[in-house]
Order: sequence, then structure tokens, then C-alpha cells
Amino acid sequence: EVQDIRSSITYLRLGLRDALKRATNSDRFAFLGEHKGMFSRLGLTKGQVDLLRKDHAIYMVGDSRINIAGLNEKSVNVLANAVAKIL
Repeated sequence: EVQDIRSSITYLRLGLRDALKRATNSDRFAFLGEHKGMFSRLGLTKGQVDLLRKDHAIYMVGDSRINIAGLNEKSVNVLANAVAKIL
């Protein structure tokens, strides 16, 4: 059961990395594929985090920390496209 959860988080993490690469046409977020665990920081500024909240109704901690386990296949693409728009 724990292995299934770990595999799911890894799948979502790699999916987010790939979606961000497609959306931004950049390897800026390649580091996500190397992270472990449920959380990652996207490296966005507080101003960019505020724009995601204001313009896209996407909420995260001010230091751009996100909960990978809280994503799904659809939200990965929504997040990636929104991040690309605020960069």
C-alpha cells in the first residue's frame, strides 16, 4: 500500500515536470523529477504566487511550496499552464 502511494506521487511529480516543460518550453522545472516526498517548491516569487491566486485561483504557500499528493492528472496541466502564464 505504501509503495502504491509512493508510485502515485512519483507519477504525479514527473507529470508536473513534463507539463511544465511543455507549457514553458523550458527545463526550468526539471529539478522536480529529482525531488522526493509529498512537497516541492516551484521557485516562484511571492508576487508570482499572488498572481496565481488572484488570476487563476491557484493557492500555495507564499514560498511556492506545493503538495504533489494533492494533484491529479487534470490539475497538473491546469497548474502548469497557469505557471507558464505568470512567468
